[in-house]
Amino acid sequence: MFKGVGRQLEYDKLLYETSRLAKSSAGKDRVLSLQPSVNYQEVNRNLELTDSFVKLLKERTLPLETFPDVSPLIEKLKVEGSVLSVEELLNLLKLLEQSRVLKNFFKNLPEHLSRISFYSERLTGGGELLERLRESVDESGEILDTASPQLRSIRKNISTVSSRIKERLNSLVNRHEDICPDRIITEREGRYVILVKPHFRKRFQAIVHDRSSSGQTFYVEPLSVVELNNRLRELKREEAEEVRRVLRELSNLARSYLSEIESSFKALVEIDFRYAVAYMSLKLSGTFPTFGREFNLKGAKHPLLILTGKEVVPVDLKLKRGLVITGPNTGGKTVSLKTLGLLSMMAQSGFLIPAQEGSSLLFVRKWFSDIGDEQSIEQSLSTFSSHVKRIGEILREVDEDSLVLLDELGAGTDPVEGSALAVAILKYLKDKKAKVVATTHFTPVKLYAYKDDYYDVASVLFDEESLKPLYKLAYGVVGKSYALIVAKRYGIPEEVVETARSLMGAEDRMAEEIIEALEREYKKLVEERREVERLKRELKEKEEELFRKERTLREEHSRKLKEFIEELRSKTEEILKEREASKAREKLRKLVITAKNRAKLEEEVKPKGEIKVGDLVKVLPSGRKGRVIEVSGKKAKVLIGPMKVDVKLSNLVKVEEVPKEESLGVSVPVPNRFFPEIKLLGMRGEEAIRALEEFLDDALIVGAKEVKVVHGYGEGILKRLVREYLKESPYVKSFRSGGPQEGGDGVTIVELK
Repeated sequence: MFKGVGRQLEYDKLLYETSRLAKSSAGKDRVLSLQPSVNYQEVNRNLELTDSFVKLLKERTLPLETFPDVSPLIEKLKVEGSVLSVEELLNLLKLLEQSRVLKNFFKNLPEHLSRISFYSERLTGGGELLERLRESVDESGEILDTASPQLRSIRKNISTVSSRIKERLNSLVNRHEDICPDRIITEREGRYVILVKPHFRKRFQAIVHDRSSSGQTFYVEPLSVVELNNRLRELKREEAEEVRRVLRELSNLARSYLSEIESSFKALVEIDFRYAVAYMSLKLSGTFPTFGREFNLKGAKHPLLILTGKEVVPVDLKLKRGLVITGPNTGGKTVSLKTLGLLSMMAQSGFLIPAQEGSSLLFVRKWFSDIGDEQSIEQSLSTFSSHVKRIGEILREVDEDSLVLLDELGAGTDPVEGSALAVAILKYLKDKKAKVVATTHFTPVKLYAYKDDYYDVASVLFDEESLKPLYKLAYGVVGKSYALIVAKRYGIPEEVVETARSLMGAEDRMAEEIIEALEREYKKLVEERREVERLKRELKEKEEELFRKERTLREEHSRKLKEFIEELRSKTEEILKEREASKAREKLRKLVITAKNRAKLEEEVKPKGEIKVGDLVKVLPSGRKGRVIEVSGKKAKVLIGPMKVDVKLSNLVKVEEVPKEESLGVSVPVPNRFFPEIKLLGMRGEEAIRALEEFLDDALIVGAKEVKVVHGYGEGILKRLVREYLKESPYVKSFRSGGPQEGGDGVTIVELK
C-alpha cells in the first residue's frame, strides 16, 4: 500500500533526501525503510521526539559523528570462540568512543529537553572494554605494543636484532661499494638482504634469494647475518602468536559486553535516524501538527519544492470529507493534491510539516492515489486502462479510514463516458465514507460535486490577463478550464475559437456561464471581504489613537500634580526660613500631608469619577461601553447593547458623552454562529488576549455558560497569560485545566457568570 502511493506522492524522494543527512550507513537504511505509522500513540510519540530533537539542534551541536555498521561483528560475537580481526576491533573501538560521548551528552541535557535524555541509559560508556581497546588498537588498524607486556618485550627484541642486522649489512655494503653500487638493504621472505653484482662470491659468502628483473644483480643474504635473520624470524613468529592471543583475549572480553554493544549500536542508529528526520524538519521550517476531524492545513508548502531553494507559494488545504479541485492546467491542482497527501504521510512518519502553526490533519490508516500518466508497458495497458486498473484496486480496499487522491478523474477516454464513470466513482467513495480529493476538467463532474452535500469544491485561481496561475485555492467555487481563452491567446485564429465555442452543446455553454457567474460572485465577495478588513483596520487605528490621547491626558495630569507639590514644597521652605519654631514645623507637616492626600485623591477620583445611574461607562478590561441602569453597593448593572451585565464598580470608568452630531453609531449584533471554543495556538500574547476578550464578549451575548480555551503546552507562557487574564475578568466565575478527554493542561475550561 505504501510503496505505490509513496512513489506517486514523492514520499520516497523525501526519504532519499532525508537519508543523505544521516551520518551512518545503518542510519541511512533506517530512514529509507521508514513508513507512516497507523498507531496513534506511536505517531504522537515520534512527533514529540522529532520536536525535541529540533529544539536540541536549534540550541546545541549534537556530537554525532560517522560510526561503522557493527551488525556483522555482533553476529560473529554470538558464536562462542570466534575471534575478531584487528579491523573489526577498530570498528568496535569507534562505536564505543561515539557511544561514550553521546551518553555523557544526553545525560547532561537541560530540563526542557529531558524527553530525549533516556538515550543516555541505552548507551554504554565502554568500561574496561573501551580502555583495553584504546591501549591495544590504533587508528591505522594495528595492534599496539601496549596491548600486552609480552608483545612489548618481543617487539623490543625485534627492533634490537633488526638494528644489529642493518649495522652489519651497512658495514659490508660500505666496504664493497664497487659490487654494491646502490647500497640497497631490503627484505626477501622476511629476511634482510643486499643487492650485489654477480661476482660478489670473490669477496664474501652469501645465500642468493632472488635475481633482479634485469638479471644483472642478485639479492643475497651474507652468511654473517644468517643467524641474526633466523633469530628475527623466530621473534616475528612469537609476535604473530602473541597478537593472535591478544585478539582472542579482546574478543572474549567483547563477548562479555555483547548486550551493551548491541544496545548501544541500536541506540546510535536510532539517534542518527532521529537526527536526520529532525534536521529535515528544521530545513523545511516544519511545525508540530495536531490531529482532528478534518484536514486544515494553513500555508502548506510542498517539501520537495522547498528543497529546490525556489520561492514556494503557500496554499491553504481544507478537507472535511470530499473535495473536488477544478480550474486550468498548470494552476497547481496536482501540486495541491500531492501536498496534502505527502504532508499526511510525513506527519504519521514523525516529520514536522511545512505548514503554519495550528494546522491540523485527519488521522489516516490507508493511503491510495492515482496520479500521473504512466503507461503499463509490461501489461500492454493504455494510459486509461492503467488508471482504471489502479482505481479498481483502490475501490476494492477503500474504507472510512482511507485517504484517496485522484488526479484528472475520468480523463483519457470519451468525455461523456469518462464523466459518467468519474461521477459513479465519487458516489461509490461517498458510500464508503472515504476521504477523497480529486481533480477534474469535466463539467458534469464539477456540477455533481457542487450540488452534492458530501463534496466541497475549490478552484485554482488564474490570472486571465497574464495567463499565469496564482497557485491559490478558492473554496466554494467551480473553476473554468480556460482552454478556449488560452488557445486564443497563443495564436489559434479567432474563427477557430468561435467555431469551437459554437460546437459546444447548449448544456455545456450553460454550465460555463453558471461557472463564470460563480467566479464573478466569488471575486465580488473577496473584494467585499478586503473592504471589511480595511474598515476593521481603520477602526482599530482610531481606537489606538484614542488610547494614546487618553494616556497623554493622564501623563499631563500627573505632571501638573508634581508641579503643584514642588511649588508647595518650595513655599514651605520659605516658611522654615522665616520661622523655625515648632508651630511652623507643625504647619509645614499639615501642608505636606494635605498636598499628598489631594494628589492621591486626584489620581484615584478624577479618571473614574463617581458612577451614577445614567452614566456612560467603559468596562475594564474588555473596553466595551454601556449605560449604567442600576448601582447597588460595590456593583453596578450595565446595559451593553441588548445585554445587561453585573460589573464591579472598580472595573468601570466614566467616559465623556459624545455629542449626537459627532457620534458614530455602532450596533453590536448577536453573533449568527457561535462555537464555545477558541484556539489561541501560534498567537502572540497581546494578540491572544485581544482575541480572548472578544470571544468572552460574544459568549456572554449568546448566554454561554461554559467555554473552552485552547492554548497548547509549549513553554507555558501563553497558558500563564490566559489564566492571569481570566482571574481578573468580570465575566468569569471559575476556570480549570481540561480533563484527559478535553485536551489536558493544553486547554482551560471556563465557567461564565
